[in-house]
Amino acid sequence: LKQIQAPTLLIWGDLDTSTPLKDAELMASLIPDSGLVVHKGAGHFSYLEEHDKTLAIIKAFLGGTQ
Repeated sequence: LKQIQAPTLLIWGDLDTSTPLKDAELMASLIPDSGLVVHKGAGHFSYLEEHDKTLAIIKAFLGGTQ
């Protein structure tokens, strides 16, 4: 993970039981130039559960408008 050189955005659900939030926090701490967005109340498929929020976050991350 420390070798990743591209800006990285991690999107996670705080209720994810398949890949717990602590794993995301570890990844974010090891990947240089990374960010972690946590959807509260969402599970493993947080990007589907919070589709509109996720889309806005990705657009902002890529430099587009929300």
